[in-house]
Amino acid sequence: ARQEDPPQAYLHVSRPSWGDENLNGIHIETYVLSRQLAERRAPVALHCERGCPFQPKFMQLFTQRAAAEIKSWPGDYAILGDLKGSSSICEVSVPFAETPAKTVEKLKGEVQRLQKLACLIDETIADCTGR
Repeated sequence: ARQEDPPQAYLHVSRPSWGDENLNGIHIETYVLSRQLAERRAPVALHCERGCPFQPKFMQLFTQRAAAEIKSWPGDYAILGDLKGSSSICEVSVPFAETPAKTVEKLKGEVQRLQKLACLIDETIADCTGR
């Protein structure tokens, strides 16, 4: 988590094996910056950044493997893993709730939903790296 001024925040969630030590690997992310405050919506996304040495292969394999499950989720998840130049595999835009605490709970719920893909992420990394 990272707090920024004016009050803004980033949250990255990853496992050690996801290569996200410098925030440029595979991670689940949400953030609330000036634009999100103005729009009263925040993204929650699964990213595979360019710091991942097998990014194209991971994006392709993982998108193929996870698309059906992601499409079955409530909300309007966009599956973007097959778009050239994108680091987003999937993302959803979460509308703010009536209070900051309830908004945090909504964002947390979507982060937790994406965390359910952790084992599939690990399996796909293993397939990409031959481990």
